[in-house]
Amino acid sequence: MLPWGHAAFGYLIYSVYARWQIGHPPIGLAVFALGLGTQFPDLIDKPLTWTISLLPYGRSLSHSLVTFTVVALVLWRLTQYPDQRTLVSAFAIGYVSHLVGDSIYPVLTQEYTGLGYWLWPLTSVPEGESRSFIEFFLTLEATPMVVFGGVLTVVGLVVWVYDGLPGIKDLYAEYVQ
Repeated sequence: MLPWGHAAFGYLIYSVYARWQIGHPPIGLAVFALGLGTQFPDLIDKPLTWTISLLPYGRSLSHSLVTFTVVALVLWRLTQYPDQRTLVSAFAIGYVSHLVGDSIYPVLTQEYTGLGYWLWPLTSVPEGESRSFIEFFLTLEATPMVVFGGVLTVVGLVVWVYDGLPGIKDLYAEYVQ
């Protein structure tokens, strides 16, 4: 899934969660924490695979549930106030949504070896390839997953607008007035 698809998928999940758990649409900094969580695994793994070849695969270290658990527990232990914990929860939901989003294609195609990253380094992952981000986007094709991500992005944007542009609206209200 591409970055905007991950962001939309995470937002849709968090929007449902916020309404169910908190009783209202997402608000404030939680939307930014969520956004960071939806991108976090790729912000770590892609540069460390594609750019400097430190990791074996573009889905390894931060795409692992082992790393997710450590990161989430450390963040939870570092926070003590409810507002801080809301941010950690939003980040964690975004993070997990990324892992689930990357699992859709291997599950649909029944290529379960493609899910090895979930428990890396306890399980193996394919060997990665070095390439630039520009090369990746220049060679992108309109596969069914790319189209799905595009549709998901549109749906996520519609829900975000319906929710009142949370995050952006909150920043505007805070700093423009």
